[in-house]
Amino acid sequence: MQDYKPFNHVVERLQQQLAYAKHRQLLLLTGDKNWCYEQCTQLLAHLQHPSFVLSKSTHLINAHWPEHTHQILGQEYAHAVYDGYSGLVPDKLAALSGVVQAGGFLIILLPELKELEHWCDDALPLFQSFGQMHPYSFFNQRLAHLLSKTTLLHFSQQNGWQCITDTNLSTGEIDFTEQQQCIELIIKTANGRANRPLLINADRGRGKSAALGIAASKLSDKNILICSMQFRALHSSFKHLASELDIDYRAGDKHIANMHYVAPDQLLNEQPQCDLLLIDEAAAIPVPILIKILHLYPRVVFSSTMIGYEGNGRGYILKFTRYLKTHFKNMRSISLEQPIRFAKHDPLELHLRTLLALDAEHHSASLNTAPLQFKHLQANQLTNDEPLLHQVVGLLTLAHYQTSVNDLRHLLDAAGQRLFVCQQGDNILGVCLVAIEGGFTTSLSNEVVQGKRRPQGHLMAQSLAQLSFNPEVLKQYCARVVRIAIDPGQHNKHLGTQLLHYCEQQLQKECDWFGASFGANAQLLSFWQNNDFNLVKLGFQKDKATGEHSALVIKSLTKNDQLLEQLTAQFEADFPLQLLSHFSQLDYKLVAKIVSRFNTHTISIADQSRLKSMLTSDYQLFNIKPLLWRSFWASPLSLPNDEDNFQSVFIRLVLQNWTPKNIQTELGLNGTKSFNILLKKAVDNWYERTSHNNTP
Repeated sequence: MQDYKPFNHVVERLQQQLAYAKHRQLLLLTGDKNWCYEQCTQLLAHLQHPSFVLSKSTHLINAHWPEHTHQILGQEYAHAVYDGYSGLVPDKLAALSGVVQAGGFLIILLPELKELEHWCDDALPLFQSFGQMHPYSFFNQRLAHLLSKTTLLHFSQQNGWQCITDTNLSTGEIDFTEQQQCIELIIKTANGRANRPLLINADRGRGKSAALGIAASKLSDKNILICSMQFRALHSSFKHLASELDIDYRAGDKHIANMHYVAPDQLLNEQPQCDLLLIDEAAAIPVPILIKILHLYPRVVFSSTMIGYEGNGRGYILKFTRYLKTHFKNMRSISLEQPIRFAKHDPLELHLRTLLALDAEHHSASLNTAPLQFKHLQANQLTNDEPLLHQVVGLLTLAHYQTSVNDLRHLLDAAGQRLFVCQQGDNILGVCLVAIEGGFTTSLSNEVVQGKRRPQGHLMAQSLAQLSFNPEVLKQYCARVVRIAIDPGQHNKHLGTQLLHYCEQQLQKECDWFGASFGANAQLLSFWQNNDFNLVKLGFQKDKATGEHSALVIKSLTKNDQLLEQLTAQFEADFPLQLLSHFSQLDYKLVAKIVSRFNTHTISIADQSRLKSMLTSDYQLFNIKPLLWRSFWASPLSLPNDEDNFQSVFIRLVLQNWTPKNIQTELGLNGTKSFNILLKKAVDNWYERTSHNNTP
């Protein structure tokens, strides 16, 4: 066993260098579990500073293992410890690195690197579906490979300590220019014209939270509300406000001077008055809530960490920024690049970016005359090819709203997943990540359908079995698209369709059904419908992050499509009634897209005659509405043209049972007369189309 004492001198010298350079460093302890705990305990005692210890073990003092990543964010410690023996969860590791102050260490406990390649940590089952677990981890293999090539401070039970070369001995300089510009923009938002929201984006340690507090101190005449999903994330903002005003600050104070904390749900429910609203860690708040806040408060600042710790990252940028630019032409934005809590070129930040592929970005490539190639990539190929891995991760991250650092481990360690790509030369133009589901035993299948069991993963297989009340479905295999992404520069070139067709060809020998689940909107549903997928389920609850109902679409990969026919018929039969209740607020364009694939039925001669007569008279809305409803569902392809609000009025009034007053408000109509004129035109438009559709 290696003696710890010689290691003290190395740590002391490096600490001095780190403090001088205002940098942080990764310190690796590798060996048997108990040895690592013993060395870590001695090291923490030697460092003599408060440390954040992330571990499930009782052998480490003050150790805890918070369930959610956001419980780690917004805190600062001299040092931090990550116990790899408690499980390697990338989200937690990435978040923990952010709490380490300049001059500090992030200490990671692991087995020896040679053992790490074949080691299965406690977190591995979290990233694998039930019944699809393999006894090795490609994520750990990649980690071992990268750590063995990385120059860092490493203390090994077998090999002693490995000292890094001296840190840059120049004094670390902090550049506050960007932060000052950010503070000025916040003040401008508070004092300037209304409805000019400010968007602040930054990686961790860039001083965005501090900027909020400093700006608040310079707006002492303003009533400021500050909002975040987790109050503890605002510690820095309140601390800097108190410091600037030279007043005492106690951790836990939710009201200091002119700034008061409010939770997101309280903000929406009570709508308290303020002169300026600050939203910190906005990427952790669902976009639909952010949009509601935008329309409630005329002066809002949205600040968020963009490396992905909060579980949204670049997807938040894509969706929310797009909305801001569309609806608030005078919005402002600033990205903070220069670190504030530590000097630039920080070793710890560079290590974590490499180890967790946080710097993976997609770079669009132009199509040329070379043929497109479609391939099935194995996890070991990604593990051994960093440029390839970065292309795949960058494209998946860019094209999806809900992303997290954990996605990397899911990609490498989910045994039941398949990764298909479209590429030209070395450029990845499209990726399709597919989960293979099903293959249950008879007893387990019965328990799932009865609601007694819900095995991890297998989301689509379980949904299909429960929708059909048929446990046999779970014995077979189906394939679910987890995520599909196409290079944004190659959209509308049918690459997505070609990639899906390739996936089908590869999957049809082992699976009976192919499907996908996604946040439903008219454009996305149209893509899947155009590729011959049928909608069989629409979730009743909106997704918290997207504000959209989850749609499940499937197609048969065999000639036997009895299940598909059954579920499609069920959905068509149930949807008309659900539109009057659960889906009464569903976007009318999505409704139109859904019903465009419904089957037609025969309307009775009596109803045809009555409808024709009524339309030639001065009918009353309450008299004709039931007849319109029955007649439409007999011929659902007959929606009015999507012009002059005809389609919107017909769907809202007849199919979703809105009141005329609510429709007038949505369309901005002035008075009942305008509504009645539009209604009659919409009904005439519909009747002309339904008459044409019913002509022999």
